[in-house]
Amino acid sequence: MKGLGAHCGYSLIELLVAMLVIAVGALGAVGLQIASSENNRGALERTVALMLAEDMVERLHANGGAGYTAGVGTGPPAWVDCRARDCAQAELAVFDLAVWKCALGRWNDESVCVAVRTAGMLAAEERQPGLPEGDGGVAVEADGRFAVTVTWRSGRVGRLAVAGRR
Repeated sequence: MKGLGAHCGYSLIELLVAMLVIAVGALGAVGLQIASSENNRGALERTVALMLAEDMVERLHANGGAGYTAGVGTGPPAWVDCRARDCAQAELAVFDLAVWKCALGRWNDESVCVAVRTAGMLAAEERQPGLPEGDGGVAVEADGRFAVTVTWRSGRVGRLAVAGRR
């Protein structure tokens, strides 16, 4: 009978070490996937915030003579449907602020935002909740300078500010 050599295969310890190495590698890959997903979500939120800020900047430029003022933390103003009738500059500013505040996300359950969505004032993608706890503010000074701020919360607090002149 032939004798078996000292080592005929893998020992249990070698197998356990190999499994440990594979498990650590798999956990590392999962960790990278989670970090990548969080970074992608953050980038999406910053992009949406920038688009919303630029939307308000365009509204400011289009209706240059009106007084746009809204603070972060204040809800959307009562609005008049300026698509259904001609509005004065001040009414158009209130309309713009109401639609913009409703698109941000924090005020989705307010009656003004329900009415804005029901009237179809928001684009299809804006019918969604917007940014998590998304809010914004607009300050316009007498010399035409303005600042538009968008804030939101998700993992970390996000804040984006755009300044310019009319």
